[in-house]
Amino acid sequence: MALHADARDWTLRTAHNEDEMWALADEEGIRAARLAYPSGWLFLTRDDATRELVRLAAATGGEWKADELAHELDQSTDHVERRLDDLVELAVFREVDGAYRPNNQSVVAQTAERLRVTADEHGAEDGFRDIASPEVVRLMLDALLSTDSNDELTQDTLHELVGESRKSMWMHVDRLTNLGVLEESGDSYVIHEASPVLGHVKALDAAVLGTALSP
Repeated sequence: MALHADARDWTLRTAHNEDEMWALADEEGIRAARLAYPSGWLFLTRDDATRELVRLAAATGGEWKADELAHELDQSTDHVERRLDDLVELAVFREVDGAYRPNNQSVVAQTAERLRVTADEHGAEDGFRDIASPEVVRLMLDALLSTDSNDELTQDTLHELVGESRKSMWMHVDRLTNLGVLEESGDSYVIHEASPVLGHVKALDAAVLGTALSP
């Protein structure tokens, strides 16, 4: 499924196009490839407007015009309208006559709220924001979605999987250990296989893809 992203479309990553992502990684680097072929997780957390709209849909009812939400988020109306259109396609919002209302039946919004609550319970100050920003944290979680839980993650391994600088990742990896996603193992890290936070990230990824690919 292709969804809006500024001047070009995003192609959500699936088993059918993952090889294309890795081919692009050989040409442009793994970071660029992950962003060009985002997982459901990356797509839903890709910018401030999308993240805040998802939080809003998960937490409250109400009805708004795009310009009202743009004012609330301090973003341009065009930008917010594009993000809302994507979220309507994902059934997070419903749109009627130019007004947007959270869909209280949305699997994506419900899963995002469970992730927020779980992250808060594991020490986050604001669960969804804490694990969805900055970009390096989003990309590390994206890489962990398809990493074997038995693999040891060294500084070099994370650099190869994520494409961010070693210094940047090492500055932020503590956020994932504090949330119970990773555990220290000597000079490396391993995935905490029973991590409820990572489990909800995987569930959110699956909810986005499942909704996007459903007829």
